[in-house]
Amino acid sequence: MRALVCKEFGPPENLIVEDVPEPVAGPGQILISVAAACINFTDVLSTGGRSQLARELPMIPGVEAAGIVKALGAGVAGFSVGDRVLCQLMHGGFAERVVANADEVAKIPDFMTMEDASAFYIASFTTWHALFSRGALKAGESLLVLGAGSGAGLAAIQMGRAVGARVVGAASSEEKLELARDAGADATFVYPRDMTDVTAQKQLTSDLLELATSSRSVTIGQINSVRNAAGFDVVYDGVGGGYAEAAARALAWEGRYLSVGFAAGVPKLSIGPLLFKNATLHGIQPSEPETRHPARIADAVSQMFAWYEEGKLRPRITETWPLEQAQKGFRQLLDRKAMGRVVVTMT
Repeated sequence: MRALVCKEFGPPENLIVEDVPEPVAGPGQILISVAAACINFTDVLSTGGRSQLARELPMIPGVEAAGIVKALGAGVAGFSVGDRVLCQLMHGGFAERVVANADEVAKIPDFMTMEDASAFYIASFTTWHALFSRGALKAGESLLVLGAGSGAGLAAIQMGRAVGARVVGAASSEEKLELARDAGADATFVYPRDMTDVTAQKQLTSDLLELATSSRSVTIGQINSVRNAAGFDVVYDGVGGGYAEAAARALAWEGRYLSVGFAAGVPKLSIGPLLFKNATLHGIQPSEPETRHPARIADAVSQMFAWYEEGKLRPRITETWPLEQAQKGFRQLLDRKAMGRVVVTMT
């Protein structure tokens, strides 16, 4: 079978497509014929040698895929050959076949496309866990989404709107914010691509506080009509880096800061802004709730599928690459040029 293989850590251009042996489903596992797999930032980190999880080479990246069940391992119940499914993986998704643990596979509804299914679960469940399990977001509250043009950022906007929150999306370009507005953001904000300077961080905090109750789209330098230091009830941060400190200072009293990712670098947060506002910082790792609270996960998946059917939660796929050109998709994510979700197809 064909697969995208990483033989040495480094840039996306190191990845090659070659024939590898087909995997076999062991006890409790399902063999899936992959139709599509989504590129997540964790794939970029792992192939670049920057993952917090040890990876042995050679490896096939890919933590999220969708396809058709081809075979069942011993002890697997609730699935049949031919089922349409999505799956979460440790690796292996960018291949024509993949083996997944049965408890990390879910049947997909008939109304969901394979491409959407491949890009649906990780961003959606990570966001659901962040906003509701940890952030306790409620109707009427304000939500700031950093990295609003990313797949997870767009999911955060859609979920926030679905429960009646007021949502502000922030990203590094107006092009990305077009996606945020299409997803339902009440207001949008362009932040600088470079946020290493302390003065720039302070300016960003000031601008965000002014935007906290605004309902229009703005850019830096255009926010003069609204002044409100209340801040945001919830900050959803998938960017990290220097943006984290600025956003934390824009929290409201008893605000909740959700650290979801660090595409712009590992965040370095001062405790002061949290202490003075009685705020809380939450690190988001969705894999633990999956194993510790299976009933909660089932409820979340049911709700997410319902939102999908209602048109309230849809992955925005902006790029689709064949397996032979998957490196280009990885490069888009690495250079922070990807908008929405980037999907690789096997045919």
